Amino acid sequence: MPSSTRSSGKTAIRSRLADWIGARRRRRETIADPLWRRVVGDLPLCDPLTGDEVARLRELAGRFLADKRFFGAHGFEVTDYMRVAVAAQACRLALRLGYEYLRACRTIILYPEGFVAERESLDEDGILHTGYEELDGEAMYGGAVVLAWEEARPWRDEDDMFFGNVVLHEFAHKIDELTGDHNGLPPLRRGMSVRTWSSAFSSAYEDLCAAVDAEQEAPIDEYAAADPAEFFAVSVETFFLAPGLLEWAYPEVYACLAEFFEEDPAHIEEDT
Repeated sequence: MPSSTRSSGKTAIRSRLADWIGARRRRRETIADPLWRRVVGDLPLCDPLTGDEVARLRELAGRFLADKRFFGAHGFEVTDYMRVAVAAQACRLALRLGYEYLRACRTIILYPEGFVAERESLDEDGILHTGYEELDGEAMYGGAVVLAWEEARPWRDEDDMFFGNVVLHEFAHKIDELTGDHNGLPPLRRGMSVRTWSSAFSSAYEDLCAAVDAEQEAPIDEYAAADPAEFFAVSVETFFLAPGLLEWAYPEVYACLAEFFEEDPAHIEEDT
């Protein structure tokens, strides 16, 4: 076969492959207008968004629904409202960050309420202990995100208090996972300093651990003291739900997340 013919054939294959990949990337599920309006109205996360940002979130959520699989545990029925509500919350993280940051998860499993997971741990003597832990959510490394719908469902508190968000938390772990581990260091944007990020998060984590060890009031959810990965996930929750609190408690962490997500939610009202 002439080399020119082989070259032409390879070019055609590459072109078809590029078209196929592009079609998959553009694929999204249509979300009915009434359902989308209901979800947006139920989610405080959407309150600060402009009309264009809500439209962008809807586009990302449609991609998420076409790209991910939802399953109900033990026969739990997963409704369209549940799927869209989870998608909208997860995609809130990707609004400016980019949809590719959600690629580490392909499957979402919903339980109606908290679920029990088996845990193994080694003590200081090298003895393996097995136990059980009740969870509201779990980001399985290399696998699914598991959520308790009772905690993942959209809701509003009359006192407008910060109670966390399990969807943001678990998908923050999935973003963290993109570097190959849950360690509190996700793949940073181009131009961001790993040294600055590590210094800010390490210092704040040590401060929180010291406060918890001293039985002092923790400036953010003390669960963040469990390890650096949990500190990152809780910080992401706080950044979106109580940004002023995070900026007050750990301004360097807030600044890193503001650069990472390309948002400054603590000052959005000042800018409008």
